[in-house]
Amino acid sequence: MESEQNHCRRCGNCCRQGGPALHTQDLELIRSGRLPVRSLITVRKGELAYNPIKKKICPAGVELVKIRGTGRQWDCCFHDEEKGCTIYEDRPRACRVLKCWDTEEILALVEKETLTRIDILLEDDPLVEVIREHERICPCPDFEYLRRSIENLSDREKRELEKCVRNDLRFRARIIEDFDLDLNRELFYFGRPLFHLLQPLGVGFSESGGEVNLRWK
Repeated sequence: MESEQNHCRRCGNCCRQGGPALHTQDLELIRSGRLPVRSLITVRKGELAYNPIKKKICPAGVELVKIRGTGRQWDCCFHDEEKGCTIYEDRPRACRVLKCWDTEEILALVEKETLTRIDILLEDDPLVEVIREHERICPCPDFEYLRRSIENLSDREKRELEKCVRNDLRFRARIIEDFDLDLNRELFYFGRPLFHLLQPLGVGFSESGGEVNLRWK
């Protein structure tokens, strides 16, 4: 009979559930280049995300910077099926405290002492003000309201949401060109585009004349 688990078996199951959120203790990993910015993705405050304490999808209470995922299951991008964790010696705090057989310590970290984009970037980085501008021009909508009301939105609300989607995409297009950003760095600086975030709510999209149009159920 197998004894009760009390150590990490490096089976990779945790890694297959997505990359961890980063905490203040992880800042040096990023500043030193051991966790490059291109490997990170931002979950903006208010965006729908899984909360392991509440055990459900709900709006993020704080901004989160996470190691991005890859593949259909959105595995941590540093997970290799044969080698396991490819940054094991430089893994972030959440990975170090995670014990799948005793989750008390990892749950205590949820949305606590988390890094933001502004924490990570140097003060004189020109993209600091760009991020702030994006937050002003393209704030996250009220996703909790949208989730409850998506099938009953008024025509005015639908037009406003479509306007927000287009503003977000135009902003990104301008900054991508001005700063020569690739997709991975875009996802760190601005998170996922709004029209992507609406898709789990059943909102589709199409393109016409260079504009994105939302499709409703």
